[in-house]
Amino acid sequence: MTLAHPPSASFRHRLRSPLALLAGLLSPLAFAPWGFWPLMLASIALFWLSLHSATRRQALLRGWLYGLGMFGFGISWVHVSMHDHGGTPMSLAVPMTGLFAAGLALFPALLAWLAVRFAPQDGPSPLLFAGAWVLLDVLRGWMLTGFPWLYAGYSMIDTALSGLAPLGGIWLLTLTTVLTGAALGSALLRRRAALPAAVLALIGWGAGLATDPLDFTEPAAAPTRVALPQGNIPQDLRWQLSMRQATRDIYAELTASIPPEHLVIWPESALTEFADDAADFLLAQGQSLAEQGGALISGIPTREQRGLQTHYFNSIAVLGGGEGLYHKQKLVPFGEFVPLQSVLRGLIPFFDLPMSSFTPGSPEQLNLLAMYMVVSPFICYEIVYPELVADRAQDSNVLITISNDAWFGTSAGPHQHFQMARLRAVETGRWLLRSTNNGITAIVDPHGAVVAQLPQFTRDVLLGEFVPMTGHTPYMRLGGTPVWGLALALCLSALVRRAATRARVDH
Repeated sequence: MTLAHPPSASFRHRLRSPLALLAGLLSPLAFAPWGFWPLMLASIALFWLSLHSATRRQALLRGWLYGLGMFGFGISWVHVSMHDHGGTPMSLAVPMTGLFAAGLALFPALLAWLAVRFAPQDGPSPLLFAGAWVLLDVLRGWMLTGFPWLYAGYSMIDTALSGLAPLGGIWLLTLTTVLTGAALGSALLRRRAALPAAVLALIGWGAGLATDPLDFTEPAAAPTRVALPQGNIPQDLRWQLSMRQATRDIYAELTASIPPEHLVIWPESALTEFADDAADFLLAQGQSLAEQGGALISGIPTREQRGLQTHYFNSIAVLGGGEGLYHKQKLVPFGEFVPLQSVLRGLIPFFDLPMSSFTPGSPEQLNLLAMYMVVSPFICYEIVYPELVADRAQDSNVLITISNDAWFGTSAGPHQHFQMARLRAVETGRWLLRSTNNGITAIVDPHGAVVAQLPQFTRDVLLGEFVPMTGHTPYMRLGGTPVWGLALALCLSALVRRAATRARVDH
């Protein structure tokens, strides 16, 4: 009779690399459009477990596999813009997207290495793991213009943790989320280190519950009527010269159906011609709305002659019922500008997309004035930069964001984008008005609730109301610095505990 032997330690270690990859693949399901937020906690717990008893080299690999699963699945929609609208063969678009995901995976790889490199004798510290996670998220949102996508805290916008957003923004949500997941993983191993992380996580959840009903801002005026036309012009047609007049007709017809005294917001590059070429049409539309007690704000490409050089901008302008012009600051690499363009231009069609030679706008630009309000404008990708939004919202009454998510078709990309935009409303205690070409066009209140929304891929006008707000949330006043400091303090406390443990062992 042969007795069965338990799995060897080496076999269990071999399972932990696939476990890390599986954990990474689970995390995107916690975000929109799926929204299974408990999977984020499970993903973090499994990632943390995969690092138990790992060598530094093993940790580096497992962290990279976690990131590869998370970004490989979570941003797989990038290939849609390359292939469907950028003319890149699928055989090239998919590997390029995979290469992008593999590069982003270096951040969780570094996290895993740090967690193991500075781990106490009984395994990685949940405190250092959570603190380093947040600090590396900050780095990812800044490095090489930044890619602040799929931060763990976004998955919690419809939970009690959303109450933390006015206090510490996405950073405090993410820190509490990671502490919760790491504490769960540590508790499964019956580690004493789970207790401090669990206590901090419970404090975070309690603070979120207590803060959620509170209002840090207040109405500055009576409710205002708003109209958001959604033209739904197919992406492969809208840049054709033959569509210019048709595009004017579509937005003129949609706007003509809007009752008086509305703030009307057209989406990003509503017209695919430069503002000076369409000046007569735009001014006529704006004047008509102003005469009815309303205002028109539109996304429009603009150009400016500076000496012998022409600069092109992705802009948003008030064309009637107010004043102001804003040039987009945070440009999308390859979509709005091409790094190393002297080398890359012409290699594949994706590097020669229409309007991919924009100049970034100055950080010193003023907000817009429309009707009686100060409006903070954000174009597409800019709304995912929390510090930028909090800074520009300081003296504004409402946030507006215009976008053209048609680049990403029916994928998860537009839903993730909208989810992140919703959190900006909570962080700043202001209404968010989102106007897009083909969805998701919506009105969001200061608690992140979607008050009204148009279906994707329809041509219609969203009519609704919002309340101009005034005041500042704690996050607007202090930014992310206190949470970054807390994250650093958690890392340092773990290092102090490690040093103290080693000192006791040596003696």
